[in-house]
Amino acid sequence: MRSIILSFLLIASSEISFAQAPARLKYFGFAIVDCGLDDPNDPAALTNYISEVDTFSNVAQMCVENYTDTVINRVNLMNNLCVKPILSTSKIFIYLKDNKGPSGSNYDLYPDYLTRWNTFKATNAAVLNSGKINSFYVCDEPTWNGLTFGELDTICSLIKKDFPTIPLIFVEAYTEVAHVQVPTTVDWIGFDHYGIYNVATDPNYLAWLDTLESRRTTPQQKIFLVFDDEWNSGFWPGGWQPDTMDQVVQHYYDLAIADTNVIGLVGFTWPGLSPGWLGARSMPQKVKNKAISIGKKIKANYNPCNATGIQNNEEEKIVVEVYPNPAQDRLNIRLQGNQGAAFVKIYNAIGKIERAVFVSSYLTSIPIDDLSTGIYFYQVINKDTAILNSGKFVKE
Repeated sequence: MRSIILSFLLIASSEISFAQAPARLKYFGFAIVDCGLDDPNDPAALTNYISEVDTFSNVAQMCVENYTDTVINRVNLMNNLCVKPILSTSKIFIYLKDNKGPSGSNYDLYPDYLTRWNTFKATNAAVLNSGKINSFYVCDEPTWNGLTFGELDTICSLIKKDFPTIPLIFVEAYTEVAHVQVPTTVDWIGFDHYGIYNVATDPNYLAWLDTLESRRTTPQQKIFLVFDDEWNSGFWPGGWQPDTMDQVVQHYYDLAIADTNVIGLVGFTWPGLSPGWLGARSMPQKVKNKAISIGKKIKANYNPCNATGIQNNEEEKIVVEVYPNPAQDRLNIRLQGNQGAAFVKIYNAIGKIERAVFVSSYLTSIPIDDLSTGIYFYQVINKDTAILNSGKFVKE
């Protein structure tokens, strides 16, 4: 019955030009945006790609590598660009014990997981709230990687107790969707499988999705589709080329429109993972344009800045202009409206504050001649600490 209903909806949707995404589709972004990975398929030394995806994403994966990590600047950097992190916390809680799991990896809880979690919480308390974090990504493919339900439930219960308003999400391997047990504290789930041309009509993919949805423990648990937006010859044999991946991305979006349980899409992956394994950022332009088009439609449903009132405060009737862009010697901040004094912060690409300037006049010119060339981010903050405007500029 599900396949019949989906087929009907897909046929109907093919005859309608969707100018915007359905309102329930709220989240769009990519994996490994800020996970310390330098894409080996380009000469640039870059490990944070938020400035490449912010205009069409409202979520992005951010990885915690160690329980002592400080992520405050990284979170603020995403927030400045109206993106919230899907914060991957598995390395706080679990470690690779042996090779006896279904995937060839078997993970266990750290004996001192509670101490590790409390350390991370205390270090990053300033940003661990629902206004700044989209969700906690609990772990990757837990059943496939040997994590028991008891261990998974322990982690989820602990995080949810401390942060009840921040959603929890995990993605399971497609081979294990019939076996996964979903804790009641989990809000969103997904599964991954790559190399399928049309997931909206592929019977195997739809069967896996059906099974995953049947494994939910509460009707409130929603689905994230992990869409395929990368290319390597292992996933795509038989001459399939990168320039047709835009069709693959479109089919995931078609399925997201048709399945009312789906609330978001996350692409795997933005950077490439190894030489010859191309991430979305290395796809032909028409493929990137497809992701950009879909992402903008979904971000129009939910812009974290507008939703939290941290940008463009209409009640105060404030207009903020920041120019020129690119800039060389000075960056000009023009304020229009009865806002009183304001504060301007300029961050570098890793979230370090380079300037913090008090602004009380109509036009303020900030010297930046000593800054290195590259991409920078700014916030204009009012007296009540609300963000009036944020964005990025290029220093030449």
